[in-house]
Amino acid sequence: MKHAAAGFVLLALLAGCAAPKTTYLTLAPIPGPTAATVSPPLGIARVRMPAAIDRLYLTSATGPSTMAVADHARWVAPLGGEAQSVLAANLAQRLPDTTVLRPGDPAPHGGERMVSVNVTRFLPASGLVELDAGWRIMSRHHHRSIGQGRATIRVPSGATPAGEAQAMSVALGQLADRIAAHLTP
Repeated sequence: MKHAAAGFVLLALLAGCAAPKTTYLTLAPIPGPTAATVSPPLGIARVRMPAAIDRLYLTSATGPSTMAVADHARWVAPLGGEAQSVLAANLAQRLPDTTVLRPGDPAPHGGERMVSVNVTRFLPASGLVELDAGWRIMSRHHHRSIGQGRATIRVPSGATPAGEAQAMSVALGQLADRIAAHLTP
């Protein structure tokens, strides 16, 4: 009887030690205003992020100089690649008369433009997601700048990893709005 009770206690302890289920996150395109403008194809050359946040696990700011990396909330792909794909999808929706190249699409011959984005902050913190990014639009063949800008965007977020990922998607949608505004006459 004592062995059965000890076995039950051991089983109960092991069940309490079971790891929580991992949540897999992805960014999603967010609809925005459209502009009827016909222009050369547009590609998203790259979205650069600091290594501290361009990782597979959700990273949150916990203070001015501290961050937390979630144990059980991870991105389906590194955050920089996710942001590049979603930014391309957002711009394609906002610029329906412009061919927007998705990551991996072959570049057409001619006068396409390339957008480079440099993200310096893209984190949930205390119920907000903050996206701080600069961008440059370049003529690919003439190597000249067509436009550039910088934005700091803050979006309220939910307290769960899924709510934070949704707010991050909304922030990328707002960044796409600002980039699209530079591309329309």
